[in-house]
Amino acid sequence: MCNWPVGSQFTLNRWAANEQFETLLASILCNTPLRRPSVLTPKSLRRILQIAGGITASIFHMINNLAIDAVESGREHITHEAVENWEPKFDAEAALA
Repeated sequence: MCNWPVGSQFTLNRWAANEQFETLLASILCNTPLRRPSVLTPKSLRRILQIAGGITASIFHMINNLAIDAVESGREHITHEAVENWEPKFDAEAALA
């Protein structure tokens, strides 16, 4: 059970291009249920960090979408090219809500 007071907030620091960020991504990729291993280049890691702005939730969102694309395409792994070409999908209905 969580002992955080109701309504309390805390802020996570943004990720930076360092060993901890690489470890985070390696952990996420290892736990992504794809049939083939995803091995990303340093350039891909920098692009993920840039697009996500270092925000943890955005990093998970991006990797999740890349994994979905990998399954739908039949590749079954996240590639450097997929990261380079990835663009966030804009949900017009959510934006107007």
